[in-house]
Amino acid sequence: MKIAVVVPNSTMPADVLDLRRQFLEANASAGTELAMWRNDLGPESIETEAQRDEAAVEIVRNVRARDLTGIHGIIPWCAADPALDSLRQEVSVPVVGPLMASCGIATNIGRRFTIVIPRGDVPMTRQRVQGYGYGSALVKVRQVDRPVLELRTDMNNTIELLTREVELAAREDQADCVVLGCMALFGVASQLKASIPVIDPALAALTTCESWIRMGISNSVHPRAA
Repeated sequence: MKIAVVVPNSTMPADVLDLRRQFLEANASAGTELAMWRNDLGPESIETEAQRDEAAVEIVRNVRARDLTGIHGIIPWCAADPALDSLRQEVSVPVVGPLMASCGIATNIGRRFTIVIPRGDVPMTRQRVQGYGYGSALVKVRQVDRPVLELRTDMNNTIELLTREVELAAREDQADCVVLGCMALFGVASQLKASIPVIDPALAALTTCESWIRMGISNSVHPRAA
């Protein structure tokens, strides 16, 4: 199978993009190939509703311009799930949003969960989760005081900040698990010494997409675009 990962961060350098690809390849099932498609236009990062909308338009344009022959699934590389509904109307293959996939896993391994995001739009995250039908299980949206583009500049500090919020989620929120609400945090969940499960949105999206492809199912959208 071959999965296309659409990266909305228009200024992401090639070496940084390659780190994402390497992480996904290291965690993909045998036989899974990955194509990394970065947007040429749009925001550097997505921290507001306006940036999400701008990125969504460019994601759709990006996908429309590609030859989809041999592509079995698509993942937008952002935990705000930009263009999720639009892409599902555009293509027949599975389109998996990292946030939606993570919430599905969270509600399977527990009854209550907290999302931890970088500095950004908390209402946007909560609105998205409610729209997916998981609002009653979401206890709280917590933040670490760092913007998206600085999360990986000092990983020790980021891990320290995240560990604190995860433990507060367990102790104060009484959450059963935590979702990391940013794709810049790929690979970090396994590095946290947490008392409750922490869900990596990149792995959630990848494994969900692989599973749908193996099952031979895709998104159900009514009505479909003509």
